[in-house]
Amino acid sequence: MITKTKTIKMLLYDGSLNGVTNISDSAWESGKMYSAPRESINNLVSRADCKKYGVYLLLSEHQVYVGQAIDLERRTKQHIADKDWWTQVVLMTTKDDSFNASDIDYLESKLIDLAIKAGTSDTDNKKMGNRQKVDEFRQAELEQYLEEALFLLELIGVKVFKPVAKKTQKRARSIKTINLTREIQVDEEKNSEKPALPDDSLGPCTYAKTAIRNLLNSGYTFTEEQMAIFGSIEGSKPYTLRNLPLFWILKDGESRATCDKKIKSRYWAEEFTSGNYRFLVFSQWYDGSKHGAHKENFVEWYNSL
Repeated sequence: MITKTKTIKMLLYDGSLNGVTNISDSAWESGKMYSAPRESINNLVSRADCKKYGVYLLLSEHQVYVGQAIDLERRTKQHIADKDWWTQVVLMTTKDDSFNASDIDYLESKLIDLAIKAGTSDTDNKKMGNRQKVDEFRQAELEQYLEEALFLLELIGVKVFKPVAKKTQKRARSIKTINLTREIQVDEEKNSEKPALPDDSLGPCTYAKTAIRNLLNSGYTFTEEQMAIFGSIEGSKPYTLRNLPLFWILKDGESRATCDKKIKSRYWAEEFTSGNYRFLVFSQWYDGSKHGAHKENFVEWYNSL
């Protein structure tokens, strides 16, 4: 086996990994990557490389939005206003501005595919790209570019393109058997007395909302463990079938009125409370004949409590 030796260079403009970073790889040929926190976006896009064709990633710990632009500066600055959840941006371009529209279509599409498979894709990301416009010679070059880009992303701690381990879903389904602390055991004993589900003749949304209200009115309190699971994309996706958590946990001083339009359109207006938590509940439940999360998915979640 032949070892492939690489030289990785990182230029830290702020003297810290938490600032604007220029990353290069000796095996990446013309490739160029920049990373920056949200608050440093203006320092990042002022660089000449950000005027080129390229792809970009808006990132949080568990979510990614993949985009492309012929002018990375203009496009990424737009997302300061229209997307408020991301905390880091990564730009990928070339030293010689050799990308064209078909190249970035292809790379964007491949990265979206990876994010969807990993369960981390932002709901605004739709399947797109024009792979058919890339011939097999250029495709081989772009696949090599992508391979090195993914290596560098992992190196700087970006893990959103790696599939989530299935054990998270197991924990969500077997939560009643977890022995954590005496306090949580008491909560679970209380939680086992949850009320029966509503009348099955109710429409899916009314059915789900009524079940949640009855559950909390009965004195049921979600444990810290449950809130962590159902407040995450990974723990909720078996039920919501979307890259959205079942519970949108509100921070201190936050309310539905301060949430962005995406949250308002996908969560009920009613604010729920359990213990020290205030949260909104996912509202996109449908009959089985329609696309999306079904009433059966909600019932499966409810029965797992």
